[in-house]
Amino acid sequence: MAQAKIRMMVGRRAGLTSPPMISAPQGTAATFVPGAPVKYSSGTLVAVSTTASIGASSALTVVKKSSTSNIIGIAEGDADASSTSNLAVALIAEGQEFVGNLVHNAASSAKVSKVGSTVYMGKATTDTHWGWSLTAPGASSASYVKGTIVGLVDAASTVNGRVLVKVTGGGALIT
Repeated sequence: MAQAKIRMMVGRRAGLTSPPMISAPQGTAATFVPGAPVKYSSGTLVAVSTTASIGASSALTVVKKSSTSNIIGIAEGDADASSTSNLAVALIAEGQEFVGNLVHNAASSAKVSKVGSTVYMGKATTDTHWGWSLTAPGASSASYVKGTIVGLVDAASTVNGRVLVKVTGGGALIT
């Protein structure tokens, strides 16, 4: 049975007593949904730059290589394009893990059966929710936001199943 896609969110805090979070003003023209990767620009939160139509499926949108080192975390709120109100952000930090759906242009390919697989932060080009893709974005996949599956939330081989991922590259965790 296929899962409804959820927003990416904090899953577990390995060795931490509480999730590392910040509150910062959103950019006046910012548009992003809860669970989207964000960065700072001129002291405000904005959506990261993305690259669309990459990977073996050619239907994956990922954080652009030039934004990989600038990503600070995952938005906990919805940006309102005419507001500068503060939004919470779950920081990408050592020990922080995130839950998200597996994503792929063909739902039948968005399933995993084992812990330890490398995944890349992305979304199907036609989707609004970010998640994790087993499809490497390209030849230099080390330059993208990536992680390792450390737990399965849904049963193995569930289409668009939710996975718990420890981020290993991107933001403060550039490898």
